[in-house]
Amino acid sequence: MSSAHLLLLLLPLLSLFLLLRPTSAILCHPEDKAVLLRIKSALNNPYLLASWNPDVDCCHWYCLKCHYKTHRVISLFFLASDLPGQIPSAIGDLTYLHDLTLHKLSNFSGPIPKSFTKLKYLNHLTLSWLNLTGPIPSFLGQLKNLTYLNLSFNKFTGGIPDFISTIPGLGYVGLDRNQLTGKIPASLANLKGNNLYLILSHNRLSGELPATFDGIDFGELDLSRNMLQGDASLLFGRSKSTQSIDISRNLFEFDLSNVEVNESLTWLDINHNKIYGSIPTAVAGLELQLLNVSYNRLCGEIPVGGKMQSFSYESYIHNRCLCGAPLDSCK
Repeated sequence: MSSAHLLLLLLPLLSLFLLLRPTSAILCHPEDKAVLLRIKSALNNPYLLASWNPDVDCCHWYCLKCHYKTHRVISLFFLASDLPGQIPSAIGDLTYLHDLTLHKLSNFSGPIPKSFTKLKYLNHLTLSWLNLTGPIPSFLGQLKNLTYLNLSFNKFTGGIPDFISTIPGLGYVGLDRNQLTGKIPASLANLKGNNLYLILSHNRLSGELPATFDGIDFGELDLSRNMLQGDASLLFGRSKSTQSIDISRNLFEFDLSNVEVNESLTWLDINHNKIYGSIPTAVAGLELQLLNVSYNRLCGEIPVGGKMQSFSYESYIHNRCLCGAPLDSCK
């Protein structure tokens, strides 16, 4: 029998061997697998993790991803589930994690485990819609590789911690829809990440904006629905590249007339403040997707051109003496 014929006879047996051999011996790193099974046990073996079968390669389990070369778990994500209890501290033992996302787990509660300080490679952390309580822990400042931090839709109390500004590459900070109080720390001006996003809306923040914000070029800034006051004109500037500014529903009070807007601005919402003056004519030259200046103390004619007349009257109503289309004509 020739070697070619022998190979043809053995091919079916070889294929069967490849199908039946345990996949757990191929990829799954044993340390990570043991940690994952501890996490599953801590969550009382929920249906969400039914694929976490010890006889199957853990890199094939749902809710996670492995690095294609090292086979270490680098991403863990639990989304929109009724998982009960608290965040398992064992997650901190997945020390090669780059991305951790726990989102819309409405039955979760309690604090962030201190074991997270072991996640030295973590660059993306989302803990949102979890009912987490207490102050935002300062030990998160030890995660020096973070570029994205989202702690929105929780019940965090206390002030915005200074450690946020000490993370060198942090570019996205989402602390919205919590119960944070106090002033916005001036240290946030030290954020160095690319295309900065600062989302602090729906809290109980008060006081004036830090003067240091004058020199920050935010990509997106949302300070809406707080109790902030004073002059917010320092957020604007012709040389900036900000795309979205939302300072609505605060107590800001400044003259809008002399504010210089940058050409990249596409979203401007300043409704429900005490802002006075007139709308700068340069606003008509912007490619705006949204504009809302309602419920302020503005006067003068609405600039004509661009998209200014395409916004409804509700974007302009309840000002002291603002006029012109889409409002009544000026007299």
